[in-house]
Amino acid sequence: MLPGGVPVGLSFVEDGLGWEDATTQRVRVPDGARVYEIDGPDAWAELNRRYPLQVTAARRQVWYLTTGRAGTWVLPNWAQVQRDFDAVHLSVAGYLATAGVAIPVDDERSTVLAGWDPDATHWLCEVTHDAATRQEWRHPRDADSWELSRSE
Repeated sequence: MLPGGVPVGLSFVEDGLGWEDATTQRVRVPDGARVYEIDGPDAWAELNRRYPLQVTAARRQVWYLTTGRAGTWVLPNWAQVQRDFDAVHLSVAGYLATAGVAIPVDDERSTVLAGWDPDATHWLCEVTHDAATRQEWRHPRDADSWELSRSE
């Protein structure tokens, strides 16, 4: 939470689309959930090393323009990751140290952490939401931050 009780996920957005309304709800984490933590470039590289999916054809141009690196690119194969983990969490520190740069996976392949928000968790298993924690937020275009408009 940020000052004023604003959820981090509302303010820390990599490529925001100018949203003015949002609904938040807490997730009930399954007992024994296996969560892979991305706390920096080494953890992101290891995830890609263990579960590689070649994405060179789809990412070559934009990642070359972003990083200046030409070569083979990989991302995690989420279907394979799901066999060993229930979720992948990107810490704020991990985001700041990893996002948008070419991360070597091995001598031939690299990866880029892109499209993630700081402190994001991608669930690879079914989760339920706690309806009692539902909150509706507004961010008027002329305001500096999110405002709570309704809480259950």
